[in-house]
Amino acid sequence: MWKFREVFYLASLAALVLIPPLRWVAFQLGILDHPKEYGIHNRSVPRLGGMAIYIAFVLGSLYRMDLSEPLKGVLVGSTLIFVTGLLDDLIYLRAGLKLVLQIVACGIMMFKYGVMLHVFPHAAINAFFTALGIIGLTNAVNFLDNMDGLAAGLVMISSLAIFFVAYTTRQFWLGYLSMALVGATAGFLVYNLRKAYVFMGDSGSTFLGFTLASFTVMCEWSYFLPVTLAVPLLILGVPILDMILITVLRVKEDKVSTLKEWIDYTGKDHLSHRLMRLGLGERGAVFVLWGVQVLFSSVAITLLPQGVGSGYLGLLFFLTTTAGVILFFRKRRQIFVQVNSRARRSAKVTY
Repeated sequence: MWKFREVFYLASLAALVLIPPLRWVAFQLGILDHPKEYGIHNRSVPRLGGMAIYIAFVLGSLYRMDLSEPLKGVLVGSTLIFVTGLLDDLIYLRAGLKLVLQIVACGIMMFKYGVMLHVFPHAAINAFFTALGIIGLTNAVNFLDNMDGLAAGLVMISSLAIFFVAYTTRQFWLGYLSMALVGATAGFLVYNLRKAYVFMGDSGSTFLGFTLASFTVMCEWSYFLPVTLAVPLLILGVPILDMILITVLRVKEDKVSTLKEWIDYTGKDHLSHRLMRLGLGERGAVFVLWGVQVLFSSVAITLLPQGVGSGYLGLLFFLTTTAGVILFFRKRRQIFVQVNSRARRSAKVTY
């Protein structure tokens, strides 16, 4: 266990040390996140925090580890994603080009280094769902990087859950990787929880999403297919729930009708924004989503040693929760009107 702690300490210390000078560099070079129409901050914020996360993760990953083929694949793929995000932070890249580069990173990791799902009987199907899952989560985490501490905290919680699974199932190589990501995000959170102090930028959020998704592909979850599907789905629960929510509601509300429109669309309609508008505020929304991710991860860990039936229950739990959240926000106005009407009628009767 001490070796895992060493990886955590190294990664977290590296992030802690690197962020202040990188923040200064960002100010000097004008690498700033300026206030946006769909943003929630009203002043420019340095956005080189992702570089600190990336360097901290690499240092932690290489500490006391041999460069196995899967590890090389994750490092190569995540590095390409990091560079793509950094270029987007510096000069802006079109969404289509970023998607192409994400596909290239997945292809290199899958076909050169063998990091691929082995769930279905045909390699082509495994490759398709591997790329779909990794690219989907990469962008899901990027979308949730919209409040201080939110994306980094969610990734840290999920990485801790993966570490627990890896350690208890003796997948120690994955344990080192996941603990390196826990340390890098923990060190970053020390600064990111301070309002508008430093952002990770696209270089950090897409790197975190890609790396976390790669962990779930590399991990050996269970002999039972329902458990193999349910556990990572729950461990990655909040970003996936948010992705499903915005997709369904944007289509239902006629905000998007094509894939290109969906890729290009930006707005304050994510789960975090919706919770904030319910009266929780920014910090309250962040803590609630952290709590939901802790709940999902706890359920996932509970399911892991169980059989097929528990796997189906885990899938049902996630799908039911997702459907309930979508229905609530779809019908929120009607629900509030009905509740207020009943409250007024009750008050009149009492009077």
